[in-house]
Amino acid sequence: MKRFFLIILIFCGFCFSKIQSQSNVNIKLNTLTYQFSDNNINLAKLKLSNNGKLAFEPGFIFAYEAFATPTTSLKINMAALMDKAGKFAGFPQVLIRFRLFNAFKHSMTFGVGPAFYFRQTWANIDGYETDDVYSDSGSWQYRPVWFSGELEYNYYLTKMSNLSISVNLMNPESIGLAIGYKYWISKKSNKRKRGCISCPSFH
Repeated sequence: MKRFFLIILIFCGFCFSKIQSQSNVNIKLNTLTYQFSDNNINLAKLKLSNNGKLAFEPGFIFAYEAFATPTTSLKINMAALMDKAGKFAGFPQVLIRFRLFNAFKHSMTFGVGPAFYFRQTWANIDGYETDDVYSDSGSWQYRPVWFSGELEYNYYLTKMSNLSISVNLMNPESIGLAIGYKYWISKKSNKRKRGCISCPSFH
């Protein structure tokens, strides 16, 4: 695990050395999640479907994003939520993001990168069956992964803000829907005319 974090730190340092002017912060409310597997799905308390795969997992995702080129950026997410079993869970996530399209008030990006998922242990819940998804460490369970992802849609609200909706990999088995607000800290209208959704003059 130490090697995992060391590689991530080196990776972030290299990426931030290439970052240029534009950056933003983002906060989202996580809402619904869908679990692909059947692992311990019977333990879901906040389920919205009979089989427990669709559940409500309330929480927040905080993010900082900085652009390296007009269409690529580095984004760091930090999530904190109550999972489907009523336990505290979350993750830090580092993504390299690529813009898929940008049409005036509409923009969509895709990001991929490593994440470290953690949750309060489910092992003390009646009916829990050990699987290979999480590792145990006392009262916590965790899983580092090299490839997690996010698909995000942004809608222009003002020159400095967007409505932001995303689908995130919330843990190794689930995706989640989150909605929130993006605020642009820096967005310089320079000669390179960097294209960003909050800067219509760049189009």
